[in-house]
Amino acid sequence: MATKILYDEKELLIHASNGSEEAFSLIFHTYKNKLYGYLFRITESSEVAEDIVQEIFLKLWKDKSDLANIISFDSYLFRMAKNYAINSFKSRARQALLYVEYLETQTEEDYSTDHKIQFEETQYLLQQIVDTLPPQQKLVYQLSREQYLKHDEIAEMLNISPLTVKNHIIQALNTIKKSLKYQAVLMMALAFWYQLKK
Repeated sequence: MATKILYDEKELLIHASNGSEEAFSLIFHTYKNKLYGYLFRITESSEVAEDIVQEIFLKLWKDKSDLANIISFDSYLFRMAKNYAINSFKSRARQALLYVEYLETQTEEDYSTDHKIQFEETQYLLQQIVDTLPPQQKLVYQLSREQYLKHDEIAEMLNISPLTVKNHIIQALNTIKKSLKYQAVLMMALAFWYQLKK
């Protein structure tokens, strides 16, 4: 492919649609930062923004044969980004509510590392909430839910009663559930708002 056509977007799209990795790479490097900035403003999460940028370009490469048919690539790309962000909000809201449901049905014996895999999308949000708990409550919660210690073990370690341990965990879980429900509502509201926005 001649170098001169690398600067013509329509030609780039045609070459990329024919399988040119060089053309596609140039498209990616031309748009990735703008797209990331746009998505970061919407999602307020660098991790989510980065994931969506990767997903978008993977999807574009997978469907590369359609690239030559796109009239305004810039508009197409940012509309795609907005739709991915909306889906991300909905997915995160569902995950948050499922995690609340999980917390409400689990017992101390049921709790395991499996939840971290099941609710991967919620872990960052959960950590932010846990970080806002009062210090003693946060410590008890982490020993119970992250170190998997029993109430008696925590009580002995911290020189407090098992009942105090139980109360700390109940209060921490109530705060977490309330915060996750609020976040779920907020994310659904954002998804709805961005759907209405032109």
